[in-house]
Amino acid sequence: MPHLGRIGLNESALLKSIGHDRWQMLAQMGGVRTHEIRDAFDNRLYATYCFVELALSPERPLSYYNENDRLCFSRDLGHYGRIYLDGRYQLTNGGPFDVRCTNVFIYQLAGPQHLKMAQPENCDFDPILELPSQPDSLDICRAAKAEGTFQGPDSNPGNLGSREVKYQLDPDRDANGAGLIYFANFVCFLDFTERALLNDVDAPSDLVDARSTYWRRLGYFGNAQSTDQLQIMIQGGVRVLDNRFVSFAFDYWVSRASDGKLILVSSSRKSAELNDAAQRWINTLTKQPSRRI
Repeated sequence: MPHLGRIGLNESALLKSIGHDRWQMLAQMGGVRTHEIRDAFDNRLYATYCFVELALSPERPLSYYNENDRLCFSRDLGHYGRIYLDGRYQLTNGGPFDVRCTNVFIYQLAGPQHLKMAQPENCDFDPILELPSQPDSLDICRAAKAEGTFQGPDSNPGNLGSREVKYQLDPDRDANGAGLIYFANFVCFLDFTERALLNDVDAPSDLVDARSTYWRRLGYFGNAQSTDQLQIMIQGGVRVLDNRFVSFAFDYWVSRASDGKLILVSSSRKSAELNDAAQRWINTLTKQPSRRI
């Protein structure tokens, strides 16, 4: 049950499980407990997430996996320059279902809003595969930051318009043990924004509830104080796939309200089964204006 949402496997819960396992791998292979990882100046280092990708299919989004299902993943882990970690989780008893995560070691120079990269001094990297080059996910993130989108398997037609939502961070719910906004919680903020946009355009409530991720990329470029607000801009589109599915396309930009710094760019694709009400709603859509709250 901790891994489920209202329509099957919950995205945030999945990422929390993946994040926990990645840290367990690091501790076991590196020979040091994660909270004891230090740089040469005795700064506590944290393997924060800078890139996450989920790749499933419209026919089998996250909601395809439900109560009492047992999911088995293969996994790998590599490092580059003792600064970056990169690896994939691939479902071995079904799919397609791949998760890729890239981490970078950082410390808090002046709180969560000022992070610096550093190399661990007391972590054994010999058991971890050394990558021949920097993970390409870093260039993918840089390009997404410049272009404002990760694109994806389906382009975003933009026929749902755009909207800006302000989200007040909750120190008791959104922060993790390192005092950072937890990487897996950001998808909850994005889902919150999606509902606001879909409610604007009178999407059928059962369709809104049924939408489920089959592809997503997240690029993290910073963090925030747990007392800060987030300014989240979303642009959305919807189309019919194969006369069987509704496919949503969303692009998001998340900035800190305190200084306007962009801290996250994401793109997602979500699907739900097509029914008559959904088809009628899609037929009525025109290009929507931008809205703000």
